[in-house]
This record gives sequence, structure tokens and C-alpha cells, in this order.
Amino acid sequence: MKQWHPVFAQLLRPAVEAYYDVETTLPVGDAPREADFVLLRRTASSPPPFRGLWRHLSTWNILEFKGPTVSPRREDVDKLVELGLGIDRRLQAERVKQGKRRLGPEETSFWYLANSLGPRFLRAAEQKLGSLEPLGAGLWRCKLLQRLVLLVSSIDLPVEADSLPLHVVGREPLATERQVAQLVLEQPALQQLYGGWLATLHPVAWKEILIMARTAGKKPLFDLRPAIDAFGLDFVLEQAGIDRLLEQAGADRLLEHVDIDWLIKELGEKELIRRIGVERLIAGLSAAERRELKRRLQ
Repeated sequence: MKQWHPVFAQLLRPAVEAYYDVETTLPVGDAPREADFVLLRRTASSPPPFRGLWRHLSTWNILEFKGPTVSPRREDVDKLVELGLGIDRRLQAERVKQGKRRLGPEETSFWYLANSLGPRFLRAAEQKLGSLEPLGAGLWRCKLLQRLVLLVSSIDLPVEADSLPLHVVGREPLATERQVAQLVLEQPALQQLYGGWLATLHPVAWKEILIMARTAGKKPLFDLRPAIDAFGLDFVLEQAGIDRLLEQAGADRLLEHVDIDWLIKELGEKELIRRIGVERLIAGLSAAERRELKRRLQ
């Protein structure tokens, strides 16, 4: 996976979209390039009901997200401030053109989110930004140029609804993955949002929780298609395996994304027909394909 921030934005969007607009492609300054940042702009007039991590969101929020395969670097702090200010200036200019008042600097926040922030990085960040105020596990805050700067260490965040997008996309200890999977499985709405992603990115923990759920007579509800669209089928198959995809997603969903010839090569013709079922297989054929099948069987 080359870029994680669009995936993070996709996971984050359903959690905040009732109150914030989520953008992933942001022009910076006058340069003809785009920063790999996520922008959250408040759209609702009523205060958001968040109680976890996202209760610290301001009117505008510029998030620099580092995926689980990227190590945080001290120079990232400079980049966050430099590009964050550039994005802020462009947004302010847009408001002026629209005849709106400029927002005060206190209404813009800069966020740096990484899988894990160690003591060395935090010391370097404090040297650059000033004293950091701990706000809880995995979260620090300071002020710079009247703007809030928030540093987030995903692996250390509590497992709760607000932090799920970061836990789902992150690389964490198996014990934490189990907590995340358990939380998702307990709520059908969360299953539909995050179940497919967990099956793809955390298959071991998700399989363990599914076994427990089935023992208790529960039938999980989730969709693998967003993960397939984001990562590609090869990645999903490598993580979850064909057997697990067929078991959890069902043949119908898998066939929407998979070439039949490829499936035949992987499973064999007899095994593929056994799993899909003859009636379902025939129902999915065109008239021409049915005639060809009949010809071959004669």
C-alpha cells in the first residue's frame, strides 16, 4: 500500500461526516502540488457529540497521517506547521472571496497522527513546539501561533468508538487487536463500517472473535468490498485467504471482484462449482455462455 491517508480518511468519514466535511486532496500554497494531508471542516452548527479523541476537533483541522509502515521523524513537525499554515492561508483566502469573515487562528488545529510516537520523537517535538500537555493515553497538545497542535500515538489510544479508524488501520499488539475486534463485533453498526477492514488488516484477531461470536449464535454483518477497492484483491487475498473470503463474504460478493478464470486456477473447476453451487453459477451466465456450456457438456 503506497498511500495510507486515503484509507484512513475512508475509515474516518462515516464517524464524523454528520458534523465535518472530510477532504484528502489539498493544494498547498502556490505550488502545483498536493499535500498528503486530511482536512476536516466543520459543517454543522450544533456541537459534535464526540466524547473521545474527536472532541478536540476545532472548526478547521489539518491532519498529517502517517501510516503503519511509516516511522515518524523529527522533521515531520516542521512539515506539519509549514504546510498546515499554507493550507490555512488558502482556506482563509477562499472565505474572503466568498464574502465571509476570516476565522481566528484559534479555530484551526494541526494534528500529527502516527502508529506510535516514542519518547525520542516527543522530546524533539517539545524542543520545536514548546511544552506538551498530556491529554490522556496517546494524546498530547500544545499551542503554536495561537493554533492548537495535537500529537496522536494510535497504538496507545484507548479502544473506543472515536479511535476505531486509527486502531483499524494501525499495527498493534494482538491483545489490542482483539479488543478492537470485540468492540466492533458488539455493535452491528460498527460491524458494517469496520468488519471488512478488520478481516483484511487484522485477520487473526478477527477470526478468533468470529469463532466466539458463532459459538454464541451471532451472525456478523460486514462488507469486504471497501477494503478490496482500496487495497486491491491480491492484497486482501494475501491477508485473509480465499477460504476465509468465501466463508465470510460469500461467493456472490467475491465474484463481483474476481475473474472466474483466476478462481478456477486457484480452486479448480470442481471445487469452484461445489462452493458456488450449480444453480447460482448457471444463473450468473449470459445466454451465450449457457449455450457454450451446453455445447461443451454434450
